[in-house]
Amino acid sequence: MKEYSPKRRTALILVGTGTAGAYHAGVLRALDESGVKIDLLVGSGVGVVAAAYGAVAGGSKLYGPGGFWDGVRGGSFFALRPLAHLAVILLGLSFAVFLMPLALALVAGLLFPLVLIADRLAPGLPSRVLGRFWVAPEVLSGPYLAALALPIFALAAAMLVFLIRSWLRDGRRFPESFESFLSVRPGQDRLRRGLWEIARGPALSRRPPSEAELGERFVALAAENLGQPGFRELILRTADLDGEGVLPFVLLQDQHKTAFVAARGRQARSRLEGIPGAVDLRAPGYGGMLFEAVMTGLLPPLAAPVRRVAFPKGGLFGGETHRLSDATLVMGAGLSEAVAAGAEQVIVASATPPAAAPLTRRRGARAQLESVLAALERQALERDIQGAERMNRMVETLGHRTEDGGRAWQDPATLRVYRDFALYVVRPERRFLGPLELGGARDPATEVWQTTADLMEQGYRDAYRVFVEPVVGAAPVPARTPGLEAATQPVQL
Repeated sequence: MKEYSPKRRTALILVGTGTAGAYHAGVLRALDESGVKIDLLVGSGVGVVAAAYGAVAGGSKLYGPGGFWDGVRGGSFFALRPLAHLAVILLGLSFAVFLMPLALALVAGLLFPLVLIADRLAPGLPSRVLGRFWVAPEVLSGPYLAALALPIFALAAAMLVFLIRSWLRDGRRFPESFESFLSVRPGQDRLRRGLWEIARGPALSRRPPSEAELGERFVALAAENLGQPGFRELILRTADLDGEGVLPFVLLQDQHKTAFVAARGRQARSRLEGIPGAVDLRAPGYGGMLFEAVMTGLLPPLAAPVRRVAFPKGGLFGGETHRLSDATLVMGAGLSEAVAAGAEQVIVASATPPAAAPLTRRRGARAQLESVLAALERQALERDIQGAERMNRMVETLGHRTEDGGRAWQDPATLRVYRDFALYVVRPERRFLGPLELGGARDPATEVWQTTADLMEQGYRDAYRVFVEPVVGAAPVPARTPGLEAATQPVQL
């Protein structure tokens, strides 16, 4: 395997879901701070958020004060849908009315010894006082039953109005109303504001425009500055439920896009020129889809609703509407896309520890969902790492040496050339936050309350521990060209 060199094309892959995004932010902060050269960012799952920020020199807006991950709470990304929230309130009121007699009986039981003492001190007084407050049961039964039934009636009426309104608005989309009880509006607004702070440039308005216009502005900014310090090429992986696989959204320079197209020659291609099985964000009409791709990072599989995206006519999936979700739902972390785009050395950042360990929650619907997401995260990462190591061994065994000191092997069946590449994995030794514990959780091992800010700091430390200090710090200093010292001496005017 090649040794690390800042001269080689380097890709950073960010893979995970949910709280793993905070870990990605910490890793990106460490790499930016230490000056590691990154040419390509590949985001998978929630990693698309950090990849989008890092592609346009917006890292400080991701991990800095007031950034995307600063002050994250449980309701920062998700909230109950209005009808579900109303249902919880009304059912709570009805249950409170149902328990009111029990509460009154408990209060009476607590006061009964005091009544006995008062009767000893003043015989007959408690009976006369309580008699004034006694009301016959037949007088209370009507109001009690009405208070008990009113919230249920209001809930039924609200549900009926919601169903009629949803059907009249668009009967074809009526089943969408029952796909999820969660709304992603808080996370969507947070993401729109964050991306607009980066893409708005000299615009005076701080209010984000439409999602399509925001995507166009973002892609234009990134495309115009490709190759400049802080600006990187970009691949955003999403799960296409209708295409039953991965759908990448790519923003590459022309020479690397040509290599990417050649590597994906067997994928489904649109009728027009384009990248097989992928969306070229630089193509006319597709830049506005960037926000849709980044938004999938805030849609954990099975927990949040999918994102329905209409493709422009004439290109890939011409005019069709596809359901997109977090790429953790499908296999892979993005190594194949990074290598296809010409990466010679790859850094993978994941919040999945090397050894599986039980999560904090182990019972209940939320615990079951977190366990499923954690298993999907691990499978997506491990399968790609094992495949990359297997490919490197095959190239080392069957390949021939190239001019740059590496090795390459050409598949005689497909004529595709495979090259060896350096692989570095940044991951924690132990993960103390589950994928959905955005509001924080108590670490059972230390009894310390941990938050996403702590997970971000852990990613920062792990990046230095695993990659910056042992790999970048040990890289040989490039040899100076003879005579260069004299040529670069300052000239006195």
